[in-house]
Formats: sequence, C-alpha cells, structure tokens
Amino acid sequence: MDKRIIEIIKYGATFGILLLLFFGGGILLKGILGVDYPMMVVVSDSMVPTLGVGDYIFVTSIPDLYNIEAEPQPDGEIIVFLKPNSVDEYIVHRVIDKVTKNGQTFYITKGDHNLGADAWFLSPENIIGRVINRAPLLGYFSLFIKTFQGFAFVVILMALSFFIDYLMPKKKYPSMGKFNVFTLIPILVGPIVLAVLWFVRDGHIGYEFLAVGSWYLASFLMPLAFYDDDMAIMVWLYDLVLVMIPISCDIVYLTTGIMPSMWWYVQGSVVPINWLFMKVTPQFEQTFYLILRTTLPGVIIYILTLLAKRKGWKPFVSFHRLLRGISKEDITPPVSDPSTTDVNQQQL
Repeated sequence: MDKRIIEIIKYGATFGILLLLFFGGGILLKGILGVDYPMMVVVSDSMVPTLGVGDYIFVTSIPDLYNIEAEPQPDGEIIVFLKPNSVDEYIVHRVIDKVTKNGQTFYITKGDHNLGADAWFLSPENIIGRVINRAPLLGYFSLFIKTFQGFAFVVILMALSFFIDYLMPKKKYPSMGKFNVFTLIPILVGPIVLAVLWFVRDGHIGYEFLAVGSWYLASFLMPLAFYDDDMAIMVWLYDLVLVMIPISCDIVYLTTGIMPSMWWYVQGSVVPINWLFMKVTPQFEQTFYLILRTTLPGVIIYILTLLAKRKGWKPFVSFHRLLRGISKEDITPPVSDPSTTDVNQQQL
C-alpha cells in the first residue's frame, strides 16, 4: 500500500479515536454515571470561580431527588437541571435552600457568581444530576467543533498534515543525531497550565499568555528538534487542537467577555456533549477571528520553519544539527527525496 495512504489512515484513525474519546466516551459514562448527559460543558460565568467557563463537568445521578443538600455557598449541592418551562435550556447552579409549597418540595438555586437567587422554584423532576468533578478549559474543544467554522479549521489542519510531504518534498539526512528532550519544554507549558488551572480558578490569564508564547517557540523548535517530521507534526498538531485552541478560546472570553453561551442562540449555562452543529451568532464570528489571530502565527511559524529545513536553508539546517548534536564529521550532503520514501529511522 502507498505510504501516503498509510499516513492518511494513521492520522484519520488517530483523529477518529480523539473524537470517540470526546463524544463516544459519553455513551460509556452514561451507563456508569446513570444520567443521559454525563459530560457537559460550562458555557457561562454564573458559577465562576467554582466552575470556570469552558470546563468539562461530570454529572452523576442523584438517588433521592427530595433529599439534596441545600445550603449557601460553599456547602450546597451543585446540580444540573432543566430550566422550568424549557425543553432545551440546561443550567448548572448550586442548591441554596429548600421550600415546601402546597405539600410539594421545591429547591431554590443560585449561581455562585450571581448576586441573587434564581427567579424560580425548582421541582425535583427537573433535576438531571449532581456535578462530581471538572476538567478545566478542555470543554472548549468540543464546543469549538460544534461550529462549522471550528470543525472546518481542524479538518484543514489535519489535511495539511496529510499532504505536507507533497507540498514540501523531504530531504534525507543519513546522520540523524539524537533527540534533545529539553526541546519539549516549550510544548509542555500548555498542558502544565491546564493542570495548574485545577487549582487556580481566577486571575489566570497570565498563565495562558505564557502558554501561547511558549507554543510559538515550540512551533519553531519542533521541526528542527525532530528527525522524523511526521512524528513532529503529529505531536505539534494535537497540542494545537487539544491545548492551544481551548486556551485561545478562554483568552478571548477573558479579554472580550464573549462566553460560549453567546456563541449560539440556544440559552443556558451548560450544554451537553453531542455531534450536532449549532447555528452561531455574530459574537462567535468575532470569537473565531480572534482565535485564528492567536493560533495562526504558530501555524505559520511551524510551516515556514519546516520549509526552511527541507529547503536546506543554512541557518535552519545548522540549528537542526546543533539541537540534535550532529558534528561536522557526521554531516553528509542531503539528497532530494521527491518520492518521500523514508530511510530507516531511529526513534525520535
């Protein structure tokens, strides 16, 4: 089978597994957690800083809907419920009180960030479940690809990685040197920032700008640090999709105030994870432009650096050899490889 077809299958399978983890995983969790929507994404700031915008939340069933802990913040139960008199508007708020009217139990709810309680008495029948955990910012990815523009952006990046060897024919470098693990540090800053946000729930935009700047540096280093360009672009691409897009979305929210609840015409403070595209608002058009403005410099840096290395431009090739510890004695002239057939490669 042609090598390019194998590469397309490999990338496609990896992307399919990625989507399966984000969307198909919900089917497995549905059985485990006992609710129709075990994974949801926070799309408004009504629960900040307890739950951040863009957070994945994990929801489990409540055995006794009439015996929920109702206390002011921070003790009351955080629940997801269907807004009274609505069929598709889901809310995640805290239960702060319980009342009885005409012999029937109702709950009073409130967002931790809101000044006052909600303007309704919540019937237990409207409750979906309780929130048991969160994963900061990662929900932005599933929201982003629920838009046509976001999905197209990711697909275009994937297609670019498929056909990069046709656009920029490789050159073989028999002297491969050794991979310098320290060159991974800039690309690890983003995941580390996401981990830090488990604990830092407010005032974190500085960390996110640090992650973006480090990713730009990684976009320069990755093509030069790796011998195997296919491995480099896969690591870089999935870091872009899974880490930098969520961080970019959050930067847009923090700097403009445009929350994902403003991306669509559907209301609510939380949305289920599903495959459906949703009609976007003009606010999302502005958000998408700002996300592109944040991520495209890194994309351009990566492509130009890879092109410079493959074209054999001396400063880039010299830095590539320096990063891999290739001495002058090891250097042999590179040869064009229009067929893109790889020589036997060492790991990384």
